[in-house]
Amino acid sequence: MHFVVKKQIRPGVVVLEITDSIRMGPKCKQLEQLADEVIRQNEKWVIFDLSRVPFVDSCGVGTIVTVLGKLKNAGGTLRLSGVKEMVEGVLKLTQVTRLVEIYPTVAEASRDLPLVPGA
Repeated sequence: MHFVVKKQIRPGVVVLEITDSIRMGPKCKQLEQLADEVIRQNEKWVIFDLSRVPFVDSCGVGTIVTVLGKLKNAGGTLRLSGVKEMVEGVLKLTQVTRLVEIYPTVAEASRDLPLVPGA
């Protein structure tokens, strides 16, 4: 089973459904590489679905912030959905919640994202 599943919910909006803890090592690398690939494909609006993520360590927090920065540089943004209590606590403690918008569901996270011109 893959750690990250990519789903395009409409043109320009990609959901990266993460299915396990985001920890230092191969998982952080894999998530960042997939995000880089999405950006290279000119996708601007990315949602990390964290509904199945029980834990995020400092590397995971760093990866979220790094991906946010890369997306902003590309003219897009990152949103988080389905954040559970433990993960939300880590994100609040590290003040990531001041940088990234968090939504209860993917549908709510994607609702007001702009449509891609010509798509």
